[in-house]
Amino acid sequence: MTIVVGAGLAGLTCAKVLAEAGRPFRLLEAAAGPGGRVVSDRTPEGFILDRGFQVLLDSYPAARRHLDFPALGGGRFRAGAMFVGRGKPRTLENPLRRPSAVLGALQSGVLSFPDQLRLMRLALMAMTRGKHVSDFSTDALLRRCGFGEEFFVRFARPFFGGVLLDPELQTSAGLFLDYLQRFVTGRALLPARGMGSLGEQLASRLPRGSVHFETRVEALVFRAERVCGVRLLDGRSLDADEVVLAVDEPSTCRLLGQGSPRQALGTAVHYFAADRALYPGAWLCLPPRSEVSPVLHAALVTNVAPTLAPAGAHLWSVTVLPDHPRAGDVEFVAGEVVSWFQAGAEQLRHLAYVQVPYAVPEQLPGFQRRPAPWGTLPAGLLVAGDAACGASIDAVMASGEAAAKKVILSSGLN
Repeated sequence: MTIVVGAGLAGLTCAKVLAEAGRPFRLLEAAAGPGGRVVSDRTPEGFILDRGFQVLLDSYPAARRHLDFPALGGGRFRAGAMFVGRGKPRTLENPLRRPSAVLGALQSGVLSFPDQLRLMRLALMAMTRGKHVSDFSTDALLRRCGFGEEFFVRFARPFFGGVLLDPELQTSAGLFLDYLQRFVTGRALLPARGMGSLGEQLASRLPRGSVHFETRVEALVFRAERVCGVRLLDGRSLDADEVVLAVDEPSTCRLLGQGSPRQALGTAVHYFAADRALYPGAWLCLPPRSEVSPVLHAALVTNVAPTLAPAGAHLWSVTVLPDHPRAGDVEFVAGEVVSWFQAGAEQLRHLAYVQVPYAVPEQLPGFQRRPAPWGTLPAGLLVAGDAACGASIDAVMASGEAAAKKVILSSGLN
């Protein structure tokens, strides 16, 4: 029997692979439902609000192996962005995805022609030799490529900073290029019932009775220096041949009783309802980065997936810097969004301010080669999730798959 601790995407994927191999397991989750940090909430009116702005890239290989993309429904963003906040909104499509967009890119004026060429070279770099630049930051990489401050203000900080949850772009350049490769070769999707439907779909494929929600693991149980089970909050102990920890890094350190977790990067999102769409098309809106504003980027997500709002309504997701002094200022944030389209603040009705203090761990240059904060794992224990890999949906799913395969291989050798 294998015990998997944590029903986030890593733990759910691990459990799915074990189930497909006929390997008995129990999946234990402290929360009331699946998904971990990738969950969605439904308001009484029928709006579906993700906990933080997230997308699913259809170029994620592990996600494609384990998720039924058509069953998720929804829609996809345009490959590009709408630039707002300086006069009339202008769109810029990715010419690598649609070569006919080259002329429009040249005419848009939102990025200089040299910067557009640099961006295309950067995309080619991401698809060919990204692993050779992982020892310095994303900011350093972009500056070495020749991008000037206007590119950082108009594109890099609002877009890449939003993707990485790091507007200062101190994240590993190697990780950044991995993300860029996925964006260049794929499309960003929003499922019909929100990002939480990823975890729900994975959980629905597990054997009845194998998943136990509201079951908090308090400690690991050892016998002869080998992990042989877990102790629950209610005092019960459960035996296991091996345990897979698919929880965040602070929880992993707590259960192992050693190590200091990395700094956490947080995110925050305002959700607004609207009676009419302020722009057409499935675009992500990028305002120029300004110190006086907390807004990083925004999207009318019902232009991508209309089912995220009740019939006839529209839903805005506005990502803000969580530590900005005006991050929670609803009136200021709403006023900025409507100003992009010369509309009045009465166009938006505030639904929720969602704060996620721990969204991903900090991923500074060289993070993939850092020693694990807990040192050598004891026998009988495996770790999956972003405590053991990069903090993307695909990386954590791949880590859960890899942990399950190790369990299956070890059981075949016993």
